[in-house]
Amino acid sequence: MGGSLVSSRFRRMRTRETLRIALCGFLAAMFAPVPVNSEPCSDLPDCNLDTPAIISHYGFVPEIHTCRTPDGFHLTLHRITDPKRSDKTKGAVLLQHGLLDSSSTWVMNRRDGSLAFILADAGFDVWLGNNRGNSYSLAHDFLKPTQAEFWKWSWDEMARFDLPTMVGYVSTMARVEKISLVGHSQGTMQAFAALSIPSARQTLSSHLNLFVALAPVAYLTHLSSPLLRTLADVQAVALVRFFGDKSFLPSTEMLRKTLPALCSLSQFACESFACMLSGCVPGSRSHVNHTRWPVYSAHYPTGTSVQNIAHFSQGVRSGAFQRFDFGATENMARYNSSTPPPYLLPFDASVPTAIFSGSLDSLADSQDVQRLVQQLPPGMVVWREELQTWDHLTFVWGEDANAYLYPKLRALIASHARPSPEDPRADGVEDGASVV
Repeated sequence: MGGSLVSSRFRRMRTRETLRIALCGFLAAMFAPVPVNSEPCSDLPDCNLDTPAIISHYGFVPEIHTCRTPDGFHLTLHRITDPKRSDKTKGAVLLQHGLLDSSSTWVMNRRDGSLAFILADAGFDVWLGNNRGNSYSLAHDFLKPTQAEFWKWSWDEMARFDLPTMVGYVSTMARVEKISLVGHSQGTMQAFAALSIPSARQTLSSHLNLFVALAPVAYLTHLSSPLLRTLADVQAVALVRFFGDKSFLPSTEMLRKTLPALCSLSQFACESFACMLSGCVPGSRSHVNHTRWPVYSAHYPTGTSVQNIAHFSQGVRSGAFQRFDFGATENMARYNSSTPPPYLLPFDASVPTAIFSGSLDSLADSQDVQRLVQQLPPGMVVWREELQTWDHLTFVWGEDANAYLYPKLRALIASHARPSPEDPRADGVEDGASVV
């Protein structure tokens, strides 16, 4: 028994040390001196623009909206409007980003290669969501990001509060009964979890005509993403001890300036860092638009909570799709059970769902996606496709996504959407919105 305890302690120490060395190595590379004449963004103005400014740069009129969750977080939504668009639209669409990402992920491949712009050009009323804790959603009724209490949440709360709030808000502001939802990665996880929560499911069932899941995540048993696989060996308490109890990889001025410069020096190192976080394939097999890496690195990562990363890590260890594990004592107080309850996927097919996965996705592994699909009720999945050689980031940053995937998404959304009866901007900008 003594030997087993020593061995267990040694494994934990080795895991922590491996993680510490890896992160310190990255930080050393990140803060290495960059040549003065390095101007990675000189021909890529998107590097230095936020989401509304990118929308404006490509000829649209952005609107900034804020909605409040029941637990007091203020979430920012970005709306894409076209001054040349007719009074009627083909319907409203909410695009929801993935882990450590933001609304910018949908607009970084220029006008002809970004899903948000392609849908806007097709006549849809496009909205871009931002979960709590990323660089666009750092406000709360009374908590500040400098307080640990601000960061006590995970994708549990994104499912229970963030997504239903945004879906309901977009439906109201767009003046349509139902909208379409497109989620990527964590954006799909919070949707599947929301559909398992009675109050959230009621909102989504009432306001969604279609849910499109890109690189869907629920089960993480076969995940091979290096960062999350390493973090999975570290208990939540150790994560807090290492990273603190607040934010994880927040967007900072230094990151926004340094990462694009590093990407210009070593594209492979840049890709490897992004793939360590998100599960893509670096090198020649990647479908990601290599010329845009300085842009991607200027906008990603945008941060989340340490507790959210701990929740993902728990999913890898347990192989279950379940609530956050606070430990037996607190679990009993919160859940009336010593173990966290599982999310029970919906038994009805009230929200038509299209699922697109990639055969080389190391975060949304094909086996885990299949397990998810098999647990969905008959009739719920209206489209299922695995894209060969696609990885986790191809769905949002792929240079050929506009040719192979986005036309299908546009047709699917159009087939389920109902045109809005009037231009929602006819009476001017609504309360809670601003035009940039």
